[in-house]
Amino acid sequence: MSIIQKERLERLEKAIENVGLSKDYYIRKINKKIERYIEDLEDIALADKELAKIKAGEETIPHEEIKAKYGL
Repeated sequence: MSIIQKERLERLEKAIENVGLSKDYYIRKINKKIERYIEDLEDIALADKELAKIKAGEETIPHEEIKAKYGL
């Protein structure tokens, strides 16, 4: 375990002591935050890929066409 991880674990344990909630509660919260972060990274990667296509001159679908297609 790296020093940074050890410091984080120590902070977590202190927070648990101070607040009085279970370690499982905090672990669930942390896991949810990590999952959201990963989803954000995936979204960013997809957006970057699509932006690269646009910059390369690939054809796009006009906004009005998309709205009409999906009834928006």
